[in-house]
Amino acid sequence: MAQCTAVGNSTVYRIYTSDDLGTVYAKTRRLLDLRSPTCCRSYVSAYIELDTHRDLARYLPLDRAHISADVPAELFDQVAAVLDPHLPATRRMARGRDGSAYLMAGLSNDVIAALSELPQLEATVFTREHELHEDPADLVVAAVGTDPASLSWRVCWHGRHNGAGFELGLNGVEMWHRDPVPGHSLYVHVGPDEEELAQGLARAVRGGILGEAASGW
Repeated sequence: MAQCTAVGNSTVYRIYTSDDLGTVYAKTRRLLDLRSPTCCRSYVSAYIELDTHRDLARYLPLDRAHISADVPAELFDQVAAVLDPHLPATRRMARGRDGSAYLMAGLSNDVIAALSELPQLEATVFTREHELHEDPADLVVAAVGTDPASLSWRVCWHGRHNGAGFELGLNGVEMWHRDPVPGHSLYVHVGPDEEELAQGLARAVRGGILGEAASGW
C-alpha cells in the first residue's frame, strides 16, 4: 500500500446540486466506483449541525458518534451537574476565561437522557473516521431530515493521492464556498491545477463544474 501524506490544500469544485437527496446520494456511490481502490487508506466521516440537543436519538445508530456544544457561562453549573456523572474525568468540562465551556461526549442513551434535562443548546454530532466498509453515510442520510450536514470521503483518484476525495453537503450546509446554495450539493477534491480531473469526475456523474473553485482540505 502506498504511503499517502497530505501536503497543502486540495482544490474543491461543486459539481452537482439538487433538492432530491436520493439522486445526489446515488452519485456518491458512482464516485466511490471511480476511486483508486488499491493504494492509500480510504475513510469516511460525518458532521451534523442541530439547532437543539433534544432530537439526538435518531443518530444513536451511528457508530462511535460524538456530540459537541458550546455551553454559555450561565448554564455551566447546570450542564456540569447533569453530565459529569456520564463523562470520563479527563473529558469533563472546564471553564474558559469568560466562564463558558466546550462540551464533547460520546453519543449514548445516558448522555441523551442527561441532556434532556437542560435548556436548549445548539449541538453538533460528528463521527470519527470510518473505514469504507463501515461507511456511516446510509445511516446519516436516513436520519438527517432537515439538519445541515456533511459527509466526507477521503479516497484516491487514479494518479492523485494527496488531498483527493469528495463530499456531500446536505440541506444547504456551508462548506467551502460562502453563501451556500439551498439543497444538497456534491463536491470533489482534486490537486491544484487539476480542473480537468474535476471535470471528468463531474461528467461521470452527469454533473458539471458549478461556480468558482475554492481551497479545500
